[in-house]
Amino acid sequence: MSSRSCLALGSVFLALASLSGCSGKDASMATVSGVITLNGSPVEGARVIFHPTTEVAGKEQTSYGALTDSSGKYVIAAINKQQPGIPPGMYKVTIVKMEGKGLAPQEGMDAGQLDAMVSDQGASAKGGPVNLLPKEYATVGSSKLSVTLEQGKNEGKDFDLKGKK
Repeated sequence: MSSRSCLALGSVFLALASLSGCSGKDASMATVSGVITLNGSPVEGARVIFHPTTEVAGKEQTSYGALTDSSGKYVIAAINKQQPGIPPGMYKVTIVKMEGKGLAPQEGMDAGQLDAMVSDQGASAKGGPVNLLPKEYATVGSSKLSVTLEQGKNEGKDFDLKGKK
């Protein structure tokens, strides 16, 4: 092989290597953004959580969340330095906006269990956190919100919640 051929071949390999993803970004991940509104008005301070609908090796996968800003916008992008986004796929979405301090009874909890929880955690049961959004969006079991994320940017994944608290 001539030196000219080796040089040309080396240049081709170098060009392919630079195109193959040495940028440090994982193109197989997804980012998602959108706006949360309640009856058409932006919701500030809502927690938007994406729950994967599949299990891997019999284990539930990590959920991903973000808080909305004053215009109701949320963004879920880089999780940390090792994870530049979230895995693509189908997600159930829950949305809550909690206000207040203390502890609130959980579904199915009786007074004795609440007293024990208050005692264990040293908190007040009065004035517990209250969800300011309609309760049907609060849990995976009750929320009918879902979205499928593709690789790359997923913009405009807006949710207009309906109803009263």
